[in-house]
Amino acid sequence: MMNEDNVKKLIDFTLEVTNGCQFSCTGCTVDMEGNSWPTDSDWNKISYLIDDFDKNEFRPMNLQIGPTDLMTSINRDQILTSVKIKNLATKFLKTAINCAFLDPKLENYVDFGKKLNWLLKGGLVKFVIPFEAYHIDNEGYVNKIKERIQLTLDNMPDVTHTKTYLIINYETSSIYDREFNKNLTEELIVKTHHSPLMEGFDCGLVLPHGRTNLRLEMNRLSFFNATMKLKDYMVSARQKYKDKVDVYDLLPQEGKDFDVVYKAGKLYMTPFVMDAFLSFEDEFLVKKEWTFDGLYEDYLEGFLSQTEWALTNPVCKNCQMLPICAERGVHSLMQIMETTECISPAKELEHEMFWKSG
Repeated sequence: MMNEDNVKKLIDFTLEVTNGCQFSCTGCTVDMEGNSWPTDSDWNKISYLIDDFDKNEFRPMNLQIGPTDLMTSINRDQILTSVKIKNLATKFLKTAINCAFLDPKLENYVDFGKKLNWLLKGGLVKFVIPFEAYHIDNEGYVNKIKERIQLTLDNMPDVTHTKTYLIINYETSSIYDREFNKNLTEELIVKTHHSPLMEGFDCGLVLPHGRTNLRLEMNRLSFFNATMKLKDYMVSARQKYKDKVDVYDLLPQEGKDFDVVYKAGKLYMTPFVMDAFLSFEDEFLVKKEWTFDGLYEDYLEGFLSQTEWALTNPVCKNCQMLPICAERGVHSLMQIMETTECISPAKELEHEMFWKSG
């Protein structure tokens, strides 16, 4: 079976179609409503786009269903019984399901699993779970999540589970040990990669600010401050703990890794700064046809415009990492922040990254 390790070019695709959520996770900025169902025309264009990428030797890797908790969303039955989603999922190697696994009623996981088994029959599944940072050492909490995942999977005999990904929203005020008066970010970065309790999970710290209106000064400043602090902690953790901290998301992809999001009749390309940073700003809107050529042309135009801007920025113009940041959309994010300061850990870790990517 094909897996991620032997795929050189890929496309991930996210459908933002769930509405409503019963939970209030720290740092969450997802839209609880307004995630409209695609029109028949949009379904056809999405299907054609994925087939077109496949014809151009880009493997459809992950189809993600979100952005809110699917199990408790108000339109869960529409999604779990959708023939259109079922057919789209067959085009991808696996489907990622957003689910918090916080519903206390165990019988609901039996029903959830049975419906997912129909939707994804014969395919692969991974779960994407919003996870509170302060639970990183909470054995009782983590084991309860594992129990609910297993109960769901027990009712999915025709689907193969690949992994579970824990998403930790990076909010500096929440990742703090008041007893010892210190920030726990650096330790948390290591624990998400090497912790016996986290065995079986992939974990990641993400910046949730992209879903806010970054044209507002307050939001831009919050995004900038969180990014700079997380950058410093990531560099420090990598230098201190070496290979215990992964830097995959900082590596150059050279137009070989497309991450596309459908939301309310539009497509957006996803930039990366330490991890995927979902944003619905115009800089990332797909403006051309929903085809391989259209998206690739958008990507190239974005790459070139960012390069031109970076060459006028004294901090960027002589940096060896300039093309990597342009490819990852980092310069667009810097312009949105209205900063010329480097926001990526890549430059400080470049000696490790070039060796690793070579």
